[in-house]
Amino acid sequence: MELTEQERLMLVKKKEEICGLTLQILDMAHDPQNAVKIKKNMTTMLSLINTIASYSDSKNYNLDQFTEGVDALFDLMSLETGLKIWKLSPSGIENICNWANSIRFEFVKKEFKIHIPKIDISIFRRG
Repeated sequence: MELTEQERLMLVKKKEEICGLTLQILDMAHDPQNAVKIKKNMTTMLSLINTIASYSDSKNYNLDQFTEGVDALFDLMSLETGLKIWKLSPSGIENICNWANSIRFEFVKKEFKIHIPKIDISIFRRG
């Protein structure tokens, strides 16, 4: 499916929204009191990524790893009962934000391709 110029501009704007959300998330990352706001912004970010990906050839992307990484980070953030676990969260938050901003897309003649970075969710697992 060939995208119209309006659709291309909309996708670029969604990518800019993702960047804006990640900047807000990074500003809040070191305070456990911001956990709910961070989760809401990450959920919005996932929704935007899914919207962008929906314009792509379905064989061209797999968001499962990205979603699993966010889920694992949410689990880590939810385990926080003091500062013991939260100390690990800012690093994970930064990784997710960087991965979200590393998603690339390209417009080729008759299709739209999205490139999702490989994600190592083991960094979010306690062990």
